[in-house]
Amino acid sequence: MLKTYGAAVFAAALIARPSVAGAAGTPAHTAAMGMGTVTIPVTAGVYRLTLMIGPREAMYTQAQARRSHPTTGEIMLRGTMMGGMGMGMDMLNHHLEVHVLDRRTMRPASNPVVSITYQATSPMMMRPVQVPIAVMVGLNMDMSDIHYGNNVSMPGGAYRVSVHVNQASATYTVRL
Repeated sequence: MLKTYGAAVFAAALIARPSVAGAAGTPAHTAAMGMGTVTIPVTAGVYRLTLMIGPREAMYTQAQARRSHPTTGEIMLRGTMMGGMGMGMDMLNHHLEVHVLDRRTMRPASNPVVSITYQATSPMMMRPVQVPIAVMVGLNMDMSDIHYGNNVSMPGGAYRVSVHVNQASATYTVRL
């Protein structure tokens, strides 16, 4: 939510700043949104990485999508939906994903090896959480929407999100 008081603009809810290893000339960006989706593109090595964090998404296997004909959500091409290990679905309150494009062609990178971790920075200070990577496309989207991530549990607060793609990496600071 953005509020304007005179000439000043104040942002609340979602605020994010990336830092990128090996990203020449990439300034820190700040994004602010209400309960919508934060989207932060950065250049890292040979890739254009776009971090997106939004509300939890319904996730379906390809067989489930064919059977149930959902109208919204994500289709998992590989990987599994987060929620095992005793974590209830109600705790998964955000969908965290990264789009990986070849910086030269601006098309999805071929078979990138992606890992994502996030860690609360304060006041909760928790251990880093490894996001189980599901390879997904949005429902009714083509393969140009291929992305990597999962539903995650991120209560309000500040987080550091680290993304590694092959030899490239980016670290984002996000406030939810």
